[in-house]
Amino acid sequence: MVIKPCWRKVSVLVLLTSVLIFGCQQVRLDENLCPRDTPVPRTTVLLLDTSDPLSPKHEEELARIIREIQAPSSASNDLRVAPGEALVVYELPQDLRTFEPVFRVCNPGDHPSNWGWKQELTQGKQIALRQWQKFQEAVVPLFEREDQAAPKPQSPILETLGVLVARYSTSKRTSVDVERRSTHFILFSDLLQHSETLSHYGTYPEAEVIRNHAGLRTLYTDLSDADVSLYRLERPLPVASRQSVEHYYWWTKLIKSFGGQVIYQDSI
Repeated sequence: MVIKPCWRKVSVLVLLTSVLIFGCQQVRLDENLCPRDTPVPRTTVLLLDTSDPLSPKHEEELARIIREIQAPSSASNDLRVAPGEALVVYELPQDLRTFEPVFRVCNPGDHPSNWGWKQELTQGKQIALRQWQKFQEAVVPLFEREDQAAPKPQSPILETLGVLVARYSTSKRTSVDVERRSTHFILFSDLLQHSETLSHYGTYPEAEVIRNHAGLRTLYTDLSDADVSLYRLERPLPVASRQSVEHYYWWTKLIKSFGGQVIYQDSI
């Protein structure tokens, strides 16, 4: 009797078993449909200034932003949150010590292929998509609260941006130069910075000097891994007098001096 060697069959069996094991491993998702064990490839952070009611034009633009984030009209849309990417919504705070997101979710995509069978049974595609669509339901009521008309003592936009960068962005020492940076900050605000450190309601320095100014250096934050979109909400007089052309481009220069890239800017 001739006994044929079977090591090749064993090797093939081991290889197939390994492929099946690793192929069946699924990415674990949390309650917001975001990966539990791996970082999301890109995060869009929407910062909303709810200190004043929205004008009809503001409402129309906010509705457009919501549509373009959830269902972009073109593949090249700068506002899109692609499948697997995260969307986080914040309200401009008065107290940064209690600053938490209003809403957070990852886009599950049309076909969430990274789900395990348990998640398919307990959540299902339609439930996941419904959770993704709750974005609009979370945003609109922020501008309809009864306390909205109460005067706000400050508008710490730069301080808030610094906190958000620390939470979601990386520094130029660790970031990779790619076409789509890992963080996209969308500022939906009148952009009238007002805090003890710097206020646009008085005389303020040029944007380019802030990172090296002794009294303003604390406002500097590294935006080298960030895209930034600026939506300046135009206010009625007398506040509108502070929203000059110089103020508009002050923000453009500031973001660039901080190392960021302005991908969209408008005054609404």
